[in-house]
Amino acid sequence: MKKIDLYEIAIKILGLYLIVIILSQLRDLIVYFTVWTQQKDNPELFGNFDQSPTLIATGLGFVALTILSSILIFKTKQIAKLICRKNDFEDDITLFAERKTIYEISLVLLGLVTIVLTLPDFIYKLKNHINFVQANLPTTDYDKAFLMTSGIKIGIGLIAIIYSTEFSNILTKRRKKNEPVE
Repeated sequence: MKKIDLYEIAIKILGLYLIVIILSQLRDLIVYFTVWTQQKDNPELFGNFDQSPTLIATGLGFVALTILSSILIFKTKQIAKLICRKNDFEDDITLFAERKTIYEISLVLLGLVTIVLTLPDFIYKLKNHINFVQANLPTTDYDKAFLMTSGIKIGIGLIAIIYSTEFSNILTKRRKKNEPVE
């Protein structure tokens, strides 16, 4: 394995981790969109504070992170070529595992981290939501958005763990048929 291969692995893993951050941004985008629509329907609710700039900034941040993540995942070779020195294309390195195995381990760890960081707040908010619904108390749009995006994050974490082998096969595919898979 060459040094550039290690750079490619690291870049792709960073892109995959950004997907977890994008999911948090999605929750913020849903919340600010909800607040913005409430302001349009009931302008006196927020006084003279215009929610549009906040929604636009959140939306632009979401789009920027999505684009960056896509570039890191799908244009890995080009990025690695830009940041590598000439000798990185030639220097051999030895790792404990091949590329596919490193991706599998990374996906499992990414899934576990996502679940571990999301689950406690999800359980707490779900318990509160159930209590409010049972007591016929109103629930907030933020809580619903939080539960929805947290559920999606937990689902993606589980998918990353369960299908890590299949995803690592996809990530290690070569574009040219004559290029060997490591």
